[in-house]
Amino acid sequence: MLVGMAAFVQSAWAQGPGAVRKQVEASMRVTGMLTIRTDGSVAAVELDTPDRLPEGIPAFVSGVAASWRFEPVVIDGAAKQVRTKMSARLVAKSTGDGKMLVSVRGADFGDYEATPTEERVSSVVMKPPGYPMAAAQSGAQGTVYLLLKIDPDGSVSDVVAEQVNLRMVASEAQMRQFRDRFARAAVGAAEKWTFKPPSRGEAASQPYWVVRVPVDFNFGGKRRYGQWEAYVPGPRERVSWSRDEDRPGFSLDTLADGGVHMAGDTRGPKLLTPLGGEGS
Repeated sequence: MLVGMAAFVQSAWAQGPGAVRKQVEASMRVTGMLTIRTDGSVAAVELDTPDRLPEGIPAFVSGVAASWRFEPVVIDGAAKQVRTKMSARLVAKSTGDGKMLVSVRGADFGDYEATPTEERVSSVVMKPPGYPMAAAQSGAQGTVYLLLKIDPDGSVSDVVAEQVNLRMVASEAQMRQFRDRFARAAVGAAEKWTFKPPSRGEAASQPYWVVRVPVDFNFGGKRRYGQWEAYVPGPRERVSWSRDEDRPGFSLDTLADGGVHMAGDTRGPKLLTPLGGEGS
């Protein structure tokens, strides 16, 4: 079922230096809805447009998700059956014998955008960054995961590139250069962004807020759902002022491109079991 993807990744391996080729992964973001019973087990898995996913992937993801167990969702003092959004990141790596091993790298649950705007950080001005000229001329593409510190007046007091993933293969030195160029472009734009802080709810009393914004640099507009992408994950930066702990199983690349996501958001269901799931 993964022949086409394997050929795609093998092509990426053939193009770059050996040390970097070993880091190449194929990745795909799959979204849908989960129904969680009162005891925390999963009653139903509904994937978005499963006909657009590669053969075998809907059954694989549904099987893995069905095995998850969550902390029961308590509403007004009683456990309730609920439906929640799911975003899962699948990763495939070569086993060296022409086959690919697929696993669930990370998952995110809940619908941040469904939270009332008064209870979350929302964007006011977010002018996108320009494409770095040297990266564009070299055909480099990638995603920068920004971490922003938002002050009470809505301005950005600090911002870092938490991680930069590249959809290209080159030497280690060239990869560092492209990550740096993408990071600088994204951070430079984000420093001028403005936001509206929450005015009510638990988050309203915080002295500042930390949000994540994925910024994608590509030549083809929005990435197509259901397609494998070969990429090289970058190192993840740890930031002292990001005091919030992420939920178990969280991965940066489960976040939708361009969205504003509060770091450490705890309103979604809490996963108790490992993500699990491996298939070839």
